[in-house]
Amino acid sequence: MIDFRYHVVSLVSVFLALAVGIVLGAGPLNEGISTGITDQVRQLTTEKNALRAERDEALATVDAQDAWAEAVGPALVARQLGGRSVAVVLLPGADSSQVDATVGQLQAAGATVASEVTLQEEWFAGSQTAAADRQRVAAALADQLPTAPDADAGTEDLLAAALAGALVTTELAQAEEADDQGGTVLTTLSDAGLLEVQGGAGTAPTRATLALVVGGAGDTDATDAVRSSTADAWTALLRELDAASAGAVLAGPEESAAQAGPVAVLRSDDDLAGSVSGVDDLDSPIGRVNVVLALRQQLTGGAGQYGTADSATGVSPPLPATPSAS
Repeated sequence: MIDFRYHVVSLVSVFLALAVGIVLGAGPLNEGISTGITDQVRQLTTEKNALRAERDEALATVDAQDAWAEAVGPALVARQLGGRSVAVVLLPGADSSQVDATVGQLQAAGATVASEVTLQEEWFAGSQTAAADRQRVAAALADQLPTAPDADAGTEDLLAAALAGALVTTELAQAEEADDQGGTVLTTLSDAGLLEVQGGAGTAPTRATLALVVGGAGDTDATDAVRSSTADAWTALLRELDAASAGAVLAGPEESAAQAGPVAVLRSDDDLAGSVSGVDDLDSPIGRVNVVLALRQQLTGGAGQYGTADSATGVSPPLPATPSAS
């Protein structure tokens, strides 16, 4: 049995240890700990200031590059697309301000925008009801395709082919004519809630010879099944627009080249990336110049992947050769 003396000795030991700790903490140990913390704070402050300086320098560089692109952009793109027309297709998530700035750059290059359509979420929605509605519309439009569809063509292929036939052509002469059949296709797609046509779908469109598709960031929260079906629809759209025109370009901001983004999907398909150009810096003046130069390259049969993402093969398309003085 533990006696009273044991309790006294235990309490004395506890208080003695506490007193020693207080003395050491207020003396030599406190000095060492305080010095160590002070050194760490000083080091972290130095590192923070260095990172802030690097950030400010990087932002200043970007601002200077944007200012340069704004200044020389008109001269770089002037007459690059003279006499050509472009159909602009917006995917869900496309930034309207980036689209407006890009359209301005196309016009500065001498191109006209023949049409602008915005695909709605229903074009890609993964629900059974949405899929059934798309299948019904695709079946109704199949007879209006310029060529008979393949026997194994899916719904996304039929819709993409119908839209491409309404918006673009490979023949420059046909680009000057209104297309009544194309107007019917756009009205059908619009009435089904699959797209919106700028200015309304009631008039016959004038087809373009080039196509520009604009996207945004991918939906990383979507299920694998939805992401896969969306990627299939993007791929079908790009393939059909490219085949039915003199060339197609897909453009978006940096996020579009990240996981599940449309540019990332394009670049993951080697065959498609070899024919459809991708631009991943549409949120910068340089990117909008890249769009014009990429469309110009498409006219010569070339294609490339441009921008600042790791998946890009170059910063910008090559400048067209200028005729030498005689």
